[in-house]
Amino acid sequence: MRLAIAIFALLLPAAAEEPAPPPPAPGMVLIPAGEFQMGRAKTTVDDEKGMRPLILRDDRPVHSVRLDGYWMDATEVTHAAYAKFVAATGHPAPRHWPDGKAPAMRSDQPVYNVDWNDAKAYCEWAGKRLPTEAEWERAARGGLDGKDYPWGDEGVSPEKARYNTPLGPGPTGKLGKNGFGLFDMAGGVSEWCSDWFERDYYAHSPAENPQGPAEGLYKIIRGGAWSDSPARLKAHFRNWVRPDQKTPNIGFRCVKEAPTEDDAQ
Repeated sequence: MRLAIAIFALLLPAAAEEPAPPPPAPGMVLIPAGEFQMGRAKTTVDDEKGMRPLILRDDRPVHSVRLDGYWMDATEVTHAAYAKFVAATGHPAPRHWPDGKAPAMRSDQPVYNVDWNDAKAYCEWAGKRLPTEAEWERAARGGLDGKDYPWGDEGVSPEKARYNTPLGPGPTGKLGKNGFGLFDMAGGVSEWCSDWFERDYYAHSPAENPQGPAEGLYKIIRGGAWSDSPARLKAHFRNWVRPDQKTPNIGFRCVKEAPTEDDAQ
C-alpha cells in the first residue's frame, strides 16, 4: 500500500512554487503595492467653521490611493553619495562646497543646496527617479494611516527627528525609523517630489498611481526640515517651492520601480 501511495504521489503535478520576492536594492527599502489613505485625517475647529484659510486646506480631502510597489532609499542622499555623482558627470557642485569638493565633516549628512533639476539628474544617473507625492506619503506613513507622524501620533522629540534647530541637518539614518524601515521621513531636510503643486489636486487626483498635475509653478517638497516646527513634520503636510530654489533645508531621496510578479514570469 505504501509503495502504491508513493508511486501515485510521483505522478501528481508538482505544486506551483510561490514567486521569490525581488532581491533588495542596495540601500533601499521595498514599499509593497497597496492602498492607503492620503491626506490629513484629523479635522480642527477651524475646519468645521470654515475658518481655515484655503491655502491650508490643500491636505484634504482624505482619499484612497493605490500604488504599485517601489523601492525607496532608506535615507536621504548624502553629501558623499552626491560627490560621486558630481565626480562622474561634472554636474555643478552645491554652492557651499569649497573648491567644488564635499566638506568631509558633512559626508554622512543629507546633501542640500540642490534644486529640483539637480535632484532629478542625480536620481537618473543612479538609475532611479524622484518619488511622486503619493509615493512619498505612503512611504512616510510606514503603514500607519490616519496618524500624524511616521511613528504615530506621539509628539515629536529629539530622539525621533531633527527639527526646530539652528544647527542644520545631522547624520542620516539615525532617527525616526518607521514601519517600512525608512529614516528621517520627518525632519532632517525637506525632500523634493516629482509633482507640481496644485492646491485642489486631492479633490480630483486619480485613485491609482497619481502623478500630480501636468504643469505648475511650484514643486512639492515633503517631510519638514531641521529648521521647521513640529506641525511641518507631519506625514500629511504639503509644502511647495520654485523648482530652481536651492536652500540649506531641502534635499531628496530616490525611488525605483519594484519588479512585479509578471516581470518574474
